[in-house]
Amino acid sequence: MFLMPDATDSNIFAGAPASFLEAVKAFAAVPSLSLPVKPQSAGAGTLYSVVPYEEGGRACLPAFTAPSLLPPPSVTFPAGEAALLLFHAPGHEFFVFNPPHPQAAGNPAPLRAARREVSLLAGFLAAGGKAAADPSGAAAAELAAGRLHAAHYLYAVAAARNPASRARYALNSVLVELGLLQEAYDALKGDGDPEAVLTLAAVYRKTGDTASAAGLLASLPPGSALAERRETELAWLALESGRDEEAEKAFRRLSASAFEKAEALSGLGAALAKAAFRAKDRGRLAEAAGTLRSALLSPSHGYARIAFQLGSLYFRAGDFAQAEACYRSSAAAAPAVQTLGNLALALLRNGRRAEAAAVTLRTALTDPAAAARLAAEFPPDSLAGFFPAPSPAPAPRPEAPAPGPARQAFGAPPVAAPGPQSPSPAAAPQSSPDIPAAFRRPAAAPEPAPPALEAASLAPARPQQPSPSGRARPETPAPGPAPAPQEVKIETFRDIMAAPGAPTEEESRKDDFISRAFQLASGLEDELGRKVYFNADGLSEVEKKLRLTFLKSSAGQQRKIDAVRDGAAFLCYFLQERYKGRLLKLPDFDPWGWPMVFELPEFKLTTYPVQRVWRLLWQENVPEPGWLAKYADWVADRLRNPVPLKGGAAAVKGGLMSHPERLADTAAEHRRMLVLASSLPETSGIETGRSGLYKLNEAIRSNFKPEIPPTADGWKLLRCYGHLLAATLMKDFKATWYNTDGEDGGWSLQTQWKTYVFPLGKVYKTAANRGDLVEYYDALLEEKTRVQGGPM
Repeated sequence: MFLMPDATDSNIFAGAPASFLEAVKAFAAVPSLSLPVKPQSAGAGTLYSVVPYEEGGRACLPAFTAPSLLPPPSVTFPAGEAALLLFHAPGHEFFVFNPPHPQAAGNPAPLRAARREVSLLAGFLAAGGKAAADPSGAAAAELAAGRLHAAHYLYAVAAARNPASRARYALNSVLVELGLLQEAYDALKGDGDPEAVLTLAAVYRKTGDTASAAGLLASLPPGSALAERRETELAWLALESGRDEEAEKAFRRLSASAFEKAEALSGLGAALAKAAFRAKDRGRLAEAAGTLRSALLSPSHGYARIAFQLGSLYFRAGDFAQAEACYRSSAAAAPAVQTLGNLALALLRNGRRAEAAAVTLRTALTDPAAAARLAAEFPPDSLAGFFPAPSPAPAPRPEAPAPGPARQAFGAPPVAAPGPQSPSPAAAPQSSPDIPAAFRRPAAAPEPAPPALEAASLAPARPQQPSPSGRARPETPAPGPAPAPQEVKIETFRDIMAAPGAPTEEESRKDDFISRAFQLASGLEDELGRKVYFNADGLSEVEKKLRLTFLKSSAGQQRKIDAVRDGAAFLCYFLQERYKGRLLKLPDFDPWGWPMVFELPEFKLTTYPVQRVWRLLWQENVPEPGWLAKYADWVADRLRNPVPLKGGAAAVKGGLMSHPERLADTAAEHRRMLVLASSLPETSGIETGRSGLYKLNEAIRSNFKPEIPPTADGWKLLRCYGHLLAATLMKDFKATWYNTDGEDGGWSLQTQWKTYVFPLGKVYKTAANRGDLVEYYDALLEEKTRVQGGPM
């Protein structure tokens, strides 16, 4: 261990190697970093900023590797989070760890770093404090997932191990995406390699020298292996040079043909948005938003940038709820001050003042001027409450409201998501006594990531009522005129869902649900007289236990419920430990509706393991032996072969029915959406049946206009409408789910007379094209009568 209880023994950098790649290894034993802060007034409120350290005539931001090295006033964050905070500090380029700061205790050895080194530190911590055996391959995976700092660190390791390798070119491409343009230029200037020329062209373009960028691109042959990147860069150059139509055509062509589409879709979205705002064309604006959502469907190196781009489009269009979701996603990946500022403004527009205040306080740490401008957006009489002054012994202050399951508390460490950078998990920071309570972040419970952004056919959003199951939700006090309602995320199979890293065994034993797995294992060991492991054999013993419980007529209902909870917990913990699955515990649903997420590079599997056991409470017959083992094998097979499966009309034409386990997950999703629909005021009065379709028609015509993209809540309602239509077709025509692989707009039902219908897609098209659901129903009824004969 490097850290010692005595501050004078905390010289972890004493004798550190000259290479920062070597020195950074000392941070493996540093769980948190502490920063000195000072208060400053902002009207009637008080903000806190990091106290710079002067060295050699320049101001550096300081950080200390142990709270004992820094007396109050100070603030402490997990090391990875603090590294991101420093990297995105807009007014400083130099940083010192454990400097001889006037506020410091003891005399620890310092370590100096520029912004590039701070990125290496963030990447080292995000990579788990170690380099892979194949750092180039690992770096490529991190870059493809949008985890730029981890990619930077791993490519730097690869280049250091073999300076002659091509890792140096990939490394400098990452530097450009990180905004370290001077560093990339210094490393590549004079290098005639085509990849170096492409990267230098991007540097020139980003610094406004379009002529030099064009000259470099002209020197590259169009038919080379880098032709796609060259064409993409030329399209960006056309857009930034004012040749908008040429750029739009180029990006549209690339978005259809390029192997990596995210960058082309980002450019096309930018071109469309530019034209839409200039001409006030709502149709083009809707196309721009849909294009950018498509760019975010898969992680990419530009994830944070594209999410910010989409957020700004929504903000300008006045859709502040969608803007907030986008800025959250962008900030979770790259908490730049501009992103934080825009997020705070969106939160204010949405009436979420307490969260906006927390983001403003975070911004003030490294950009007090920007934070002061944000504070001016708050009502003057609320400043003292949201931004209180320090006091020697402050009374407890109301915390910012805890985020609902759909939201990540911005102060909490970002969770793993499709693309965002994820610092290593660490304990919540402890602030000194004279720092306001807004800096003391509530412990983050396992919850989904910030809302993911999706194509127009399936944009997840919050419902208009906080509790989809109708159960009362405890209210959280918040400063301000009225508490903001907590929210719930309703995921779908196409959602990019993520949760905090898989919990440790100790954390699982403390979890009120998962801990049942250990109790069951212990009980089975007592019965069997041998050890029961969380493996296939252990799962077989759980199956036997469940079958015996439900086959015994003497077993009471409570005993059966307890057995189901125990067995479901065992199954979930088995999947968690074996395949790194993460259970998302949605507080407004019974456990049967809790999804589990498995994440691989460019692949996510969402399934409902609890429902596999819970169904024992719903059905009369006990499943055949081996049903849990078959389910576990299916999960393992999907993770071993993470290839996209054919769905939609193509699957129907090919006679491809979804796997039974997939259809079981679809049934759980459908059931959960019907529960939600029954609790929302907009849908609770719509019955399943032909009469309910009149109400669906009226609701769609009242709430949705062709060529105008729905709001976040609008998409939620459309999904509820789609499942209500599906329920009607299942009830009246005995339709059953057939293929549900891919986007839910392509989920198909099969009728008894072998006609295939797409209920969610039909609702989406009805909203877009003004169709009629009653006519659709009657056409199906007429076809049924013609094929089968007689009345229903």
